[in-house]
Amino acid sequence: MTTRIWAAILATFTMLALAGCSSQPPPRETIRTMEVAVPVPVSVAPPAELLAAIQPPATDVFLPPGAPGAVACIDAAGRAALVGYVDQLRNAVSAWQAWAGAQAD
Repeated sequence: MTTRIWAAILATFTMLALAGCSSQPPPRETIRTMEVAVPVPVSVAPPAELLAAIQPPATDVFLPPGAPGAVACIDAAGRAALVGYVDQLRNAVSAWQAWAGAQAD
């Protein structure tokens, strides 16, 4: 008889242990409102002198093949106009880079 009582007690404890291990507590939800600073890009208008159009040379820079006094289809006046135009373009690029670098700081 004592073995039946011990078997019943052991079976009861086993059932309770299995029932306790099989259930989980409900999940807790915690809601916290936080303020997060996010950098927003701001568009900055470039100065008017950077937006000004660069005028190409007014004269015809290149000459037809075989033109007298021309080397590589360009004469001295055309070369000067072309070099001046390229210098203006380079200066414009440098100005844009300087302005963009100043905006990044």
